[in-house]
Amino acid sequence: MEVDFSTINLQYLIHARDITKEDTEMAATVLGLSREHAKLLAQTSSEGLAQISQIKVPLLEVRGDIWWWSRLFTALTDGVSDEVDAILDHAGLVFLS
Repeated sequence: MEVDFSTINLQYLIHARDITKEDTEMAATVLGLSREHAKLLAQTSSEGLAQISQIKVPLLEVRGDIWWWSRLFTALTDGVSDEVDAILDHAGLVFLS
């Protein structure tokens, strides 16, 4: 099965570039880039992003520990919306640690 993520990659790259333009330091941390690469991303033209986005494999990856995903899927399966909300509220802490 061949999956084409190029459209998703372009959307991701546009948002990532916008974040780096606003706050390079924070973007570097969130995106897992060095400051230098974040600065380069901020300066990349739309045409450049479109070229990069031709990559068919996903440029983003699912992050987080297995325990976090297990807890989330259990709460979703059990229909415990308060637990899902609590897990999602803490996602930023889990993914940036």
